[in-house]
Amino acid sequence: MFCLKMLRRLYRGEDGVTAIEYGLIAALVAVVIISAVTMVGTELTRTFDTVAEAFPSSAETDSAETDPNNFPDPCAEGGSNCGGDN
Repeated sequence: MFCLKMLRRLYRGEDGVTAIEYGLIAALVAVVIISAVTMVGTELTRTFDTVAEAFPSSAETDSAETDPNNFPDPCAEGGSNCGGDN
């Protein structure tokens, strides 16, 4: 008996309809957000790829240029503090 009254009240009332409307609006908002994030993500990936292509790859550069321990020898050019006679 209680269930029957509850079903009648739910059928006559607009609470269920309002909840469904809010659910549909939330689903639509979610679809719009997902679409926007996907489009922005694609554009961002494209931008990063363009920036990455602007820099030379490690295969294209000389290893001596990129070696942090490759310092010029100051004595090779006749520097004043190269040992020997002071």
